[in-house]
Amino acid sequence: MKYISALYVVLFIWSTGCNTSKKKPFLATEKPVTNTYFSTTVEDPYPYLENLKDSAVLSWLVSQNTHTENTLQQIPGRQQLIDKIRLHDEMRSESIFDLKVLSPEAYYYLRYSENHEANILYFKAGVDGEEQEIFNSEQYKSNSKETYIINYFQPSWNGQKIAIGFTKNDEEFSEIVIYDVLTKTFHKEIIDHSWPSELGGVHWLPDNTGFTYLHIPDIDTTSPNYILNSATVLYRLGTNPKELHILFSRKTHPELNLNPEDFPIVNIFGQHPNYMFGRVGGIGFKDYYYAPITELTKETVTWKPLFQKKHKVEKFLPFNDSIYYTSAQEASNFGVYATSLTEVNFDAPIEIIPPSTDEILKDFTITTNGLFYTTAKNGVQAHLYQRKNQQIEKLILPSAAGSISLSTIGTKFPQLWIETQGWTSHQNRYRFHAQKKMFTKENISKVVSYPELADVVVKEIEITSHDGVKVPLSIIYKKGMVQHGNNRVLLNGYGCYNWINAPMLYPYLLYWLSEGGVYAVAHVRGGGEKGEQWHKAGYKTTKSNSWKDFIACTEYLIDEGYTSPERFAVWGGSAGGITIGRAMTERPDLYAAVVIRVGLLNTLRSEIAPNGQNNVKEFGTVKDSIEFEGLLAMDSYHHIEKDVPYPSVFLTSGINDSRVAAWQPAKFAARLQAATSSDNPILLSVNFSEGHGFDRTQKSKREELVDIISFALWQTGNE
Repeated sequence: MKYISALYVVLFIWSTGCNTSKKKPFLATEKPVTNTYFSTTVEDPYPYLENLKDSAVLSWLVSQNTHTENTLQQIPGRQQLIDKIRLHDEMRSESIFDLKVLSPEAYYYLRYSENHEANILYFKAGVDGEEQEIFNSEQYKSNSKETYIINYFQPSWNGQKIAIGFTKNDEEFSEIVIYDVLTKTFHKEIIDHSWPSELGGVHWLPDNTGFTYLHIPDIDTTSPNYILNSATVLYRLGTNPKELHILFSRKTHPELNLNPEDFPIVNIFGQHPNYMFGRVGGIGFKDYYYAPITELTKETVTWKPLFQKKHKVEKFLPFNDSIYYTSAQEASNFGVYATSLTEVNFDAPIEIIPPSTDEILKDFTITTNGLFYTTAKNGVQAHLYQRKNQQIEKLILPSAAGSISLSTIGTKFPQLWIETQGWTSHQNRYRFHAQKKMFTKENISKVVSYPELADVVVKEIEITSHDGVKVPLSIIYKKGMVQHGNNRVLLNGYGCYNWINAPMLYPYLLYWLSEGGVYAVAHVRGGGEKGEQWHKAGYKTTKSNSWKDFIACTEYLIDEGYTSPERFAVWGGSAGGITIGRAMTERPDLYAAVVIRVGLLNTLRSEIAPNGQNNVKEFGTVKDSIEFEGLLAMDSYHHIEKDVPYPSVFLTSGINDSRVAAWQPAKFAARLQAATSSDNPILLSVNFSEGHGFDRTQKSKREELVDIISFALWQTGNE
């Protein structure tokens, strides 16, 4: 009863409104520079804000952040929201993540520490084994002023060593250190300039004497050579990690015509592989090569062509003397195909699973019990199938699932686990019993359910976009909601990189619904919800479909009485900043509050930003006249117009961001603050000690969540 009463208190406080100060932030000085691209002249009023090392720029960022903090701290109900989130964190204190199962008797995983500022690596000898703490990240460089967490780990095959990646201050790049399980000590060698959580991971050798990883020479986000000219290297335990034994790189293999921005990553499957596989590329489909594993002993590996980008291979697994893989070459929705490793032919493969006409084939894996694969309709309704002895059977799931992930120990083992989740449920883990064709729940920790999510309705529909195309829209709300046009709505969208915005219990959703709001997700073009064609329909010069789809979803929710513009909030992040930013600049009249986390908002300049060369593959280059037009069209910064009454906007940025430079949201904020004719707040939050957000502490994530939800509730007005 005490818990439920607290919720009513929060609801009452939000409904009373907010009387925060109308004080304006300090406006940045305009210092316009004009650039001509082909026949188009573009004026940039704030190019100097890109210099994050300039003391005047940093001073302005500090003033912006101070103003934002002062404003957010005054929002009524903020402390009650903090208390509620803290309570939920305590409810999930036993939850684990990054589970890795090396054998039925070897489970490894991470869990947050009690203070939520560190994480701890654990081991269990089987699902029912006793939990053993291996290492707490607080103990790594404990005398340092930096905040380190574990962002990657990979045990050796015999379990005696663990390669642990430590990252500081949300930079994402790791220092890999070898932990000796028997002596409970670290090797003295530290392997830096690596990013195993994102690029390639660590692959132990069959004899446990070393591993491969991707070495990145330059990890300074302000350097023109940032993450360029990387190389996969072989590291032997006890040797000097500065002496690189390169297996795959632009320098060692010039005949492969690698670009500086390509990531030459080597994959090794299982403990007893016959081959290793080298990939070339970053974003999108890739070229792959292969070599016998015995080539590891040679000074220079001889790589042979395996498949090319044109084959549109999403995933592959070596199995016996063949390669099984998913491809969109024959159909946008993907199928599963196979080719021999002794006579490789990706142009005329054997079809294993034909593509579906109304579902995408999302993932597959292989065990001794056959091939298993998942499908998804519109990215939100998942199914599981088994193929054995050339027969395909749809498996009955333990419960309906919005998304399904598959995990195994390897192709030579019988074990299969699935993890299911939905918009209103955390991930549940099940083990499949092949003989009985049934699942048993096998969660390592308790899966928490929330009283706020009782009696929730989930509607999966399709709406008509600007050009007649049907766009999936997920709408989630409490049972009994009345479509009177006065509900708070929080709409999310992304639409990039072929990524599927699949059902999961976002914290934004949880706390928005708990305040009586409606949460929705627009599955816009540019994502992968309807296959590769859906991605290409919101890509480079077709990118406008992403925000036009988002606007169409907005108009539907208003027209159908779910809400009104005065009660409408939207959020997105990273590359999703394009969708949200352009929807707002094109139709500012539709929204009351706009939240963009570390957003890509100045695409015309993204090419010179961190990872800009790789993003060219998704968004285009200013060096091409046609792609330039697409980049300008999707550039939210350059679509801000003076004397327009823009809605309230909350932007976040991180100085250590390795993906989206902090100046992207900073320039957008500066221009918007100067241009808007409304009194709505334009707030810029600058985190001076963290980055994109993937490797933040749990405490830091909680603080940002409070900022975002309290801002959106404040700006969507009284009940």
